[in-house]
Amino acid sequence: MSDLFSDASPPPPTPERISPIEFEVTVPVPPEHAAAGFAEHIHLWWPVEDLSVWGAGSFFDLEDNALVETSVDEVEAVWAEVSRTEQSTRLEMVWRHHPDGGTPTDLTIEFLRGPGDGTTLRLVHDGWNTEARSKSERELYQNFWPLALTKFQRFMGGTP
Repeated sequence: MSDLFSDASPPPPTPERISPIEFEVTVPVPPEHAAAGFAEHIHLWWPVEDLSVWGAGSFFDLEDNALVETSVDEVEAVWAEVSRTEQSTRLEMVWRHHPDGGTPTDLTIEFLRGPGDGTTLRLVHDGWNTEARSKSERELYQNFWPLALTKFQRFMGGTP
């Protein structure tokens, strides 16, 4: 009804979307092992010194369909909620950037048959827009994901 009046304010512009972050690493194990290493052992390779609430000593785990960080004092912070999984081939999450919120974005991890018996892990982090906070968060992850996935690659016996 507000658009019936000539002095009605126009709706605020919708921020434009910007390109997703995409990154790949190859690991020398089959997709089912790569998926298990990623999901079940994330606490062994996640770089807490580069992305965490509490830093060293905190523990990351995929539990109850969420990526949860637990402090040494047993305080929990939810980083992402799992929105879809396909056994050993795909993991989709709604990423929150901060335990208290942040601009939700979409994170997709695919475990694709790679060279030989290996796996190519393909990450696509999408949903960014031109708002300042979204752009600064995107910049952080543009630097973080290559670092994190290189650590995963080494954990799985691969070389960068």
